Amino acid sequence: MKISIQELSKTYNGRDIFNAFSLEVDSGMRLCVCGPNGAGKSTLLRLIAGAETPDGGRVALPENCRLGHAEQEPDEASLDMPLLTYVLEVLHDWNEFWTTWEAAAAAKDEARLKELMRRQTELESLYGYNPEQRAKAALSGLGFTEAQWRRPLRSLSGGWRERAKLARLLTAGADALLLDEPTNHLDMEAVEWLESFLLDFRGALIFVAHDRIFMDRVGTHVLYLGLSKPVFRKTGYSRFLVMQEELEAQRRRGARVIQDEIRRKTAFVERFRAKASKARQAGSRQKMVKKLEKELEEIRPEPRRRQLNFSWPDPAPSEKVMLAVADLAFAFPDGKRLWPPLTFTLYRGQRVALAGRNGSGKSTLVKLLAGALERTEGGLVCSPRLRAGYYAQHQMETLRPEATVLAEIRRLSDPRSTEEELMSVLGLFLLGQEYFDRRTADLSGGEKSRLALAGLFLKRCNALLLDEPTNHLDIESREALAAALRKFTGALVIVAHDRWLLSQTGAEIWELDGNGLTLHENFAAWDAARGTSGASAQAPSGGSALSGREEQKRLRREAAEKRNALHREITPLQTRYAALETELGGVLTEQGEVETLLADPLVYADNARAGELLARFEAVRRRGDDILSAMTETEEKMAAVRGKYL
Repeated sequence: MKISIQELSKTYNGRDIFNAFSLEVDSGMRLCVCGPNGAGKSTLLRLIAGAETPDGGRVALPENCRLGHAEQEPDEASLDMPLLTYVLEVLHDWNEFWTTWEAAAAAKDEARLKELMRRQTELESLYGYNPEQRAKAALSGLGFTEAQWRRPLRSLSGGWRERAKLARLLTAGADALLLDEPTNHLDMEAVEWLESFLLDFRGALIFVAHDRIFMDRVGTHVLYLGLSKPVFRKTGYSRFLVMQEELEAQRRRGARVIQDEIRRKTAFVERFRAKASKARQAGSRQKMVKKLEKELEEIRPEPRRRQLNFSWPDPAPSEKVMLAVADLAFAFPDGKRLWPPLTFTLYRGQRVALAGRNGSGKSTLVKLLAGALERTEGGLVCSPRLRAGYYAQHQMETLRPEATVLAEIRRLSDPRSTEEELMSVLGLFLLGQEYFDRRTADLSGGEKSRLALAGLFLKRCNALLLDEPTNHLDIESREALAAALRKFTGALVIVAHDRWLLSQTGAEIWELDGNGLTLHENFAAWDAARGTSGASAQAPSGGSALSGREEQKRLRREAAEKRNALHREITPLQTRYAALETELGGVLTEQGEVETLLADPLVYADNARAGELLARFEAVRRRGDDILSAMTETEEKMAAVRGKYL
């Protein structure tokens, strides 16, 4: 099976996206199409699928080639279907076969049943054995629970509908799959399941993605768009970057050699062209210069595209303890709780990545820390100088669609920002002058994400709370964000399903599940623990089953003993921490009251009264510092106790 792209040309707004481009994609090839936003990646997939017409050239597919491409949105009738029915509907031949089989069996029509047996063999070669099971496996792998299978498609959010479309596409079976950013709406576990599925796929795969680890694991070849011409390599994405850098370095060295030669020959021509005795040599060198200039044009390094490149402003000063959380709990209206009460402290400069399965409550916890959600129980105290910047998972939806880019950045930024600063920062986030008067509704997903990040940049935060900040960012912008986060010296709490980003931030991993928080030193340690836990979760087999059960009993008994010992040691510390937190809340309230009084001109004019209030303010401030220090000390003791038993 071979997809043949022959002399393909396509132009948008006077710009050549493709110009006489040719390529062949064979079965077993997993082609990663990458490059910056706007380079034509999605356009290429639509051209191959026949959803768009080329200006020149053609795409040749084998006869009867089954092409999988999830472009179309579900219609009204499909939206009312149960999820599983919607996914299975794509197997219309298979469904029709079983209806016919049941009718023939009921009529005891032996001739018809023999004919249907031959048809069953054909369908199994087309769809595989038991495609209904494949549909359920796809739904489970992409994160759907069995309870969701019966829900109508209409009841699902946009992101979950995208997952449903992907499950339907994978269930249908195909000789060639075209996937456009399939990881965008998936959590980490679903991405890893999809990786496994695609690694087992034997047809031709052409995919667009911005998840670097996914690109490396799945892709066997790279097609990079966005340079002067498409670049095709038989390698993974990371190796491709190394190869391109080596090639560009060679081109730069070659260009310098030719430029030096051109300068020498040009100098000779300028010096001797007027002398009759040297005119012939000067003319010869003039021809050589022209030839060298053509060579230089052919090996000239690719012009550098302007790419996102920024560093967060230096964070404002802050106390050592930025957030103190004691017995924090949250319950949904139906009473459901995602985890037991949580107690932890976020320190100045600390870097935390929240991890856990889909539905474990990572976004909920970030919302609670950001004040975007009211806690059900427990306490959360922020240091007086905390300036937190919150990037929500659906941050783009908070942008006003009719507002201009410049008006929106004014709303999002620090009120003290000047107009020049606003324009400068927009330029920094690749939203220069041509964007200032553009409506946010007319921006692409990546442009909206960069606008939201620009607003966060201008808030001059000393703590960042980021929930899926890479959604809709291309890979170059993701790498720029990772570089900026590495340099940020304030506190960071981040939720992301981009494994590469998590590995680059240098954050410790706080794994969240129904038992609470489990701490891992870094991404590598957490990733290794996931692999270990997956292996140990497998049930013993054969004659080892009995010993396996005994071992499990012993482990459960030891775990219970540890939990009891931990509870005995940590409860007094938690009680002390809660008391300190309550006291700190009262101190901060009193501090605010004194500040309000001092701001009153009449009070401030009374020297005796003002002096008394200033002394009281200083005493309250010192008491607050002492309480924060005591909380820090208590938190460190609790961490030591946990470390002893966990």
